[in-house]
Amino acid sequence: MEVVKTVRVPVHYALTKRKLSIIDKLTARLSYCTWLFSKLIEERDLNVEGYGEFTGPDIDTIAKLTKLSSGYVQQCRDQALWMWRSYRVLHKEWEHRLKYARRGWREKLLKREPQKPFQKGLSRKLLVRLDSRTGLLETSKRIKLSPYVLRLSTLRKNTRITIPLNPAEYHLNLLKRGRIVDFQLVKHEGRYYAHVCVKYEVQDIPVKAVRGIDLGVRRAMATVLLKPDEPIRRGDLLILKDREKKHRLDMLNHRVAELQQAAKWTPLKHLRHKRRNISEQYDRLNAIHIAELAKHEHSMVAIGYPKHIKYKSFRGNGERRLRRILQQRFPYGRRIRYIIEECAERGVRAELIPETWTSKRCHRCSSLETRRIRQSLFRCHDCGLQYNADWNSAINIGSVFFAERLSRLGAVDSPKAGEDLASEASEPRSPHPFMGGSKSRAIFACEISAHSLLLFLCLF
Repeated sequence: MEVVKTVRVPVHYALTKRKLSIIDKLTARLSYCTWLFSKLIEERDLNVEGYGEFTGPDIDTIAKLTKLSSGYVQQCRDQALWMWRSYRVLHKEWEHRLKYARRGWREKLLKREPQKPFQKGLSRKLLVRLDSRTGLLETSKRIKLSPYVLRLSTLRKNTRITIPLNPAEYHLNLLKRGRIVDFQLVKHEGRYYAHVCVKYEVQDIPVKAVRGIDLGVRRAMATVLLKPDEPIRRGDLLILKDREKKHRLDMLNHRVAELQQAAKWTPLKHLRHKRRNISEQYDRLNAIHIAELAKHEHSMVAIGYPKHIKYKSFRGNGERRLRRILQQRFPYGRRIRYIIEECAERGVRAELIPETWTSKRCHRCSSLETRRIRQSLFRCHDCGLQYNADWNSAINIGSVFFAERLSRLGAVDSPKAGEDLASEASEPRSPHPFMGGSKSRAIFACEISAHSLLLFLCLF
């Protein structure tokens, strides 16, 4: 499995003012060149596939205006084409949703039309991917200041500058591990950083099971391990909660409120990114936990993708205000990205599955005649199944990769009723025929469940 990672390495603080001035002028010129290509695409409505429909005179004119080398001009052209490809894909999807939208949802969509590249003009510098045509990231044995340097072409012909980097141990290990593809020069809060793209190979983990994951608004995620020819056991069910994360955020909010009342603005500045950092830390820990489980179990990961859930959360959509607020702050994109990254580093395959109808469909009988008794409890009117709603969705998500998708049924020792557990109204779940189950096994499971219930009543 090929893993692609981008690592942000800071430029060394000892960089001279002369070199900083050269980098400032170069990045400004690259942004201007990309804007010129984007302007041609918009005016002529050019095809953006491949290398575009730019003529030789067009490229020569832009090269004269910007005074950039042919390598830089080609990279700016590629950047402009990529921006317009992304815009047209997003706009086509937006038009499709607008076609079937009605009333309040249509008004919201009209305000969310994707903007064209450089819609507001060339107001800020643009990031352009640089490769071996114009720059190289090399190891340096002579320069004691830094083990890695950037050799970058300048606006002068046949002239390069050496930019020392300041990598940490994590950066060094990653740069040594893989192949450097390209990089970007990014200026953030007055400092330059090199965003380096690295590719390396990881041994694939053989797939023997599927772990379905349903991301939650109130909980981090619910996950179920599905094995071929085996029923679901208690140990296959897992819910990751955000109690510790919520506690730390509540303490931080209390601390921020105290500082605001006391008008202590200097400490407040140090805490401005603390809330985001805490959330990212716990999302990353949950992703590592899932990836380690999948690696140990030799399973692939199926992640439910709640696409457009935030766009559908608007006033007047029939949902309560608190529910709308929670959905608007639902960081599902970040959680999905972290899970995919951590799984890829361990050679675990991860796939995105659309969540459409997975929360409403019964995993036993495939019926949609269901309702939520509580937020976490799901009931099917056709077969009488009562089950944890998040686990029901996770089973439906993971069952996509099996020969017979739904009816992923559990065994006798599956968890019973409770806020976070499942319960059944009629008979216990029997294994699906694809999992090696049969009707006789279901009857046998029902008898054992009845005896267990009698024993439980006698004890109490």
